[in-house]
Amino acid sequence: MDVAFEYAQQLERYMKRFGLHDVDIAHLAKTNSKAISGILKGQKGAVLKTLEGISNIFGLRYFEFGNPDYPLPSSETIPENTKQRIAYRKKKGLHREKTYSHNAVNEQIKAILKTYKIGSEFLAEEIANNILSKFGETYSVSEIVDRFKKTFKSNIEKTHNKDNAREGRGPKPSYYRLVKK
Repeated sequence: MDVAFEYAQQLERYMKRFGLHDVDIAHLAKTNSKAISGILKGQKGAVLKTLEGISNIFGLRYFEFGNPDYPLPSSETIPENTKQRIAYRKKKGLHREKTYSHNAVNEQIKAILKTYKIGSEFLAEEIANNILSKFGETYSVSEIVDRFKKTFKSNIEKTHNKDNAREGRGPKPSYYRLVKK
């Protein structure tokens, strides 16, 4: 059996059991929904870090999650952030893919930036999380950074400060500074 197909079946089983969608898995695993969608369709493979991230959503390790004979965790034993996302999904209902214009993203970023003072430092991830909290819209960090570089290039500058508290491999996220409202 194809391992990628088998993993996709396992992920679908967990998603169905807990009422989650690919966008929820992406949010909780800190990846993008295209990656999760690609895994589910068997069009993309995943690195071990992503597999572990998906497994951690359910309070498991990658080797436990990947084992089709391993029992599904109960609703009581899954992590709190997963419980919150399940509640969010129940409240919001089915996820419908939306296509956003740059104007909608820009207006939402602008609304969030109004709460910051000039000189304030922040991560693009914080802006994405604030948009999710305030507007219920999910944008990837790369989409937010893209808007910073294009639309907000005269308002926001990238600093040399990094989020060194972030663990794991790869570059640490950079902080940005509001220079003009």
